[in-house]
Amino acid sequence: MKRYFSVLIAVLLIMLTCLTAAGSEAFFKEKANDIDDFFADYALVTPPEPIHLPIIMYHQISKKESKLGTYVISVDEFEQDLQLFTDLGFTAITVDDLIKFVTKKDTLPEKPIMLTFDDGAQSDYIYALPLLQKYEMKAIFSIVGKFADKYSEPNLIKNVDYAHLCWDEIREMHKSGLADFQNHSYGLHVIDKRHGPLPCKFESDKDYQQVIQEDLGRLNAAFKEHIGIEPKAFTCPFGCYNDRLREAVRRAGFSVIFTSHQKMNTLTGDPEELFMLKRFLRTHGKDMYKLVSSWAEYYNR
Repeated sequence: MKRYFSVLIAVLLIMLTCLTAAGSEAFFKEKANDIDDFFADYALVTPPEPIHLPIIMYHQISKKESKLGTYVISVDEFEQDLQLFTDLGFTAITVDDLIKFVTKKDTLPEKPIMLTFDDGAQSDYIYALPLLQKYEMKAIFSIVGKFADKYSEPNLIKNVDYAHLCWDEIREMHKSGLADFQNHSYGLHVIDKRHGPLPCKFESDKDYQQVIQEDLGRLNAAFKEHIGIEPKAFTCPFGCYNDRLREAVRRAGFSVIFTSHQKMNTLTGDPEELFMLKRFLRTHGKDMYKLVSSWAEYYNR
């Protein structure tokens, strides 16, 4: 009798094992089909078209022929640029426009462009702003905090060919709605042992992070005090850029870094792409139509 029950239990266990195996096979086969269906559907989704974003880097505008050169252009040259961009259908965008694009909160115009001014020369207020108003075009102005404080001192005699923006001029430009102000450091726009914003030799990450945090934070606090905004982009002084700088600026709370690498930006919507935006330097005598024509390969594919 015991032997009979032993055989019966053995048979039942074998049957149960077979049923379980069959059920597992059916289960995993069903899941595999679900996964195949998912990737089949995913493959049908058209990837987003990349956005091509040219960025122009300006510095100073002057009416004096003797001042014109690598970093100084004439009033006429700047107006010709604005007319060219308008005629070719470009739309000037701001840093916030770019951040909204990568965070999926908004789209960019069909042919976006960025016009950036480094250092905060007073010619931004005297010459650039009226032309931006005439053409209803926006531009990005990266300010050095130390310069803005110096030229905000009372009774200071200023000459447009060497002076920088004071906080009153920055405030007026901001109110126009056409000037997007960003951070060019408070006091790191100088070549010394640090070489601009770059880390010193053997400087620890902790010490370097503190330098970047304090300097950029000081200028952001000044912006908050004077015009009620805190910049989200950092423009590298002298174009100095490396991996340590990128990470320190990121940890300081910034979302965008402007470099001086002269290439077209191709954006897919990845936020990481904003940490190394490239710009074309606008110099006196440069054939801007020739430069813009070289971009045709990006728009005629």
